[in-house]
Amino acid sequence: MNQRKSLKELNLLDKFLFDEAMDDQENVKTMLDIIFLNTRGKHPELVSPELIELLKYMERSTDEVSGECKSKRIQEMHRRVCQIKASEKTEVKYMQTWEEQIMIRQEGITEGRIEGEKIGRLRGKRELLEKLSDKFSIEQISEMLEIDISELKNIMKEIQNEKYL
Repeated sequence: MNQRKSLKELNLLDKFLFDEAMDDQENVKTMLDIIFLNTRGKHPELVSPELIELLKYMERSTDEVSGECKSKRIQEMHRRVCQIKASEKTEVKYMQTWEEQIMIRQEGITEGRIEGEKIGRLRGKRELLEKLSDKFSIEQISEMLEIDISELKNIMKEIQNEKYL
């Protein structure tokens, strides 16, 4: 499972902080003005220094990186990002989002297990029907499928009831 960062440790490559920062129209304008590109470029000579600073800042949205930036726009964006990170409301929202993701993941695991059990039962029923059609006795089928005879009888009743539904 992913390790949760504290809100203060997030950078603009983290979805939550990026989404929060993009709620600020000035941040959106700043980024679009500079242009958002891949942060792992190999030819810095082909790119403006401000864009390189922005990309470094996006990877590490810290006071140190911001302080090294000559761009006033990036420094202003950093000031607004710091306001977001310092907001108690944002911290609560971040914690709730994290908890919701955990709950969604757990629900998915539970649903997967239930679906797997259903598929397993269907395969078991299909296998049982095949054995019955091959004229094996209940005892032989019980031994072949490694299922207790009483459980086998219950499955047979289920199959019978399904035929009438």
